[in-house]
Formats: sequence, structure tokens, C-alpha cells
Amino acid sequence: MALRHGKDALRVETLQADEQPEGIPAPSGGAGLLQAEPARRSNGQLADRQGASQLGRRGGLARAAKASQLAALIGLGLRGAAPEVLGPFLADANAFAASEVERLARECGGGVCPQNAAALVQQAALAMAGSRAAYAQGDTALGAKLGVEVRQNLLGARELCVREAQSRPRAQSWPQVATVRHEGEDDPPEVKQ
Repeated sequence: MALRHGKDALRVETLQADEQPEGIPAPSGGAGLLQAEPARRSNGQLADRQGASQLGRRGGLARAAKASQLAALIGLGLRGAAPEVLGPFLADANAFAASEVERLARECGGGVCPQNAAALVQQAALAMAGSRAAYAQGDTALGAKLGVEVRQNLLGARELCVREAQSRPRAQSWPQVATVRHEGEDDPPEVKQ
């Protein structure tokens, strides 16, 4: 966030795109970010109990996530109250929000997109749905206004994601470096903790 001088007062604004801090990418080969598909037999059935357990866990987590999203929509007053014109754009907005949160985590947040940034992305997605609906109805002024809101929310979400990634403690990488030895060298001394 930046403090800007206006004509009459100071304003707090989101940083412009060229002023945004540099992001922290997710660690490569991130453990737990992408789960392997469970092994299957030649007939397509799961090969073992661990695979079945893993798929069941994923299904339960997906159901819980969907229930929490539904509760959030009800809290916002969007469940059942969405105008017909907005309906077709809401599915696209949800898909956009999910992919944007994933992208922010991967490219800027060190593998994590905090909840406050995800909330801004959701708000941007809803504004984008409203903007597209407004353009579809021919209301270009409202569509443009909502488009600016989309931009500001996405820039704010990126900045929050980067700032929180910068504030998190980083894992030390020296133990991995200490294991690299050249042929003929003695074993490194043990480190006691």
C-alpha cells in the first residue's frame, strides 16, 4: 500500500503494477502441493487401500471446501439472490478466482496465498462477473467502473501475498549444501542440536 498526496488530503492506495514488490515463487517440487494419482490395476480399480484412503480424503476435503464456499456465498447474500443476468458469469468468476489464487501462491506467495489475499481475489472475481454482465446489457459505464475495481483488487491481492511471503521465516538451506562432498574428502562433522 502506498500513501499518496491528493489535493486536500493523504490517501492510502494500492501500489501500481510497476511499483509492486518482487514475488517469492513456490519451492520447486513442493511437497504436498501436487499429489500423485493413486496406483490402479489394469482394469481401472484402485490397487491398494492407501490409494482408496487418499481419494476418500480428497473427496472429503473437496466437499468441505464446497460447503464453506456455499456458507460464504450465503453470508454475502449471493445464494439464491443472484440476478438471472449475473448467473452465467458467476461460474466463470469462481473458476477465475480459483486459478488466480493458485497462481498467486505459486508465483508470488512462496506456495501460499493468504486468506486476506484470497478474499480480495474473490471480490475481484465477483466484480468481474458484474462487469461482464453490465457490458452484456450495454451499460458500459458500470462495466468500466467494475473493471477498475477488478484491477485494484487483484493488485492489492498480489501485494498482500508478496508481503506476507516476505514476512514468513524461510527454511534454512545449509543442511542440503553440507551434504555435497567431493571424492576423497572426509565425512563432515556431525551437527548436534
